[in-house]
Amino acid sequence: MGSKVNSVVATSDDGGFRVPAVEREPGPLVTHRMTYSDRLRVFLGPGEAVAGYLRPLRGLDGKRRYALNLARLPMPLRATGITLADSTAFGGNFVQCLGAADALTLELCRTGEGGPPRHYVLGLPGPRTGAPSVPIACGAADRYVHADEIFTAAHAAEVFTEYFHSGGVPAGFQLRGNGQ
Repeated sequence: MGSKVNSVVATSDDGGFRVPAVEREPGPLVTHRMTYSDRLRVFLGPGEAVAGYLRPLRGLDGKRRYALNLARLPMPLRATGITLADSTAFGGNFVQCLGAADALTLELCRTGEGGPPRHYVLGLPGPRTGAPSVPIACGAADRYVHADEIFTAAHAAEVFTEYFHSGGVPAGFQLRGNGQ
């Protein structure tokens, strides 16, 4: 994407010189917002190599660096037109991980046809008995999951990459909804 250079006439108080003006193209479209531990936000478009943005997964420590969230924007936006409201708005469709690089919980949130967002914890297939009892450190508080709902940064990278490209998670995961 280059810039177009047009010549414009300067105002009389700068001597009447011709000054090149840069007319910028509107910028690329972005489709996703990645948020690192509720602080840094990065916007990604369909042509991005999402794997490069997932390197921080290996640095998650469960305390100060404990979360990575990838939200699909409600509609594609021009990178140059992102507002503060766009940057901070809750996304009803996202995948996130919480914890430390060697012990993460993976979560998916989907908005159905006009319904409220549904939140799920990803796990390996199989029955679950009892309440989740394994703590995952997430900043100032812990999340509790079942033993087969704990993953590593490498697993999370696969899930994030699939979500970025398809809006879903890889085959082989079981979704546990709230209250299940």
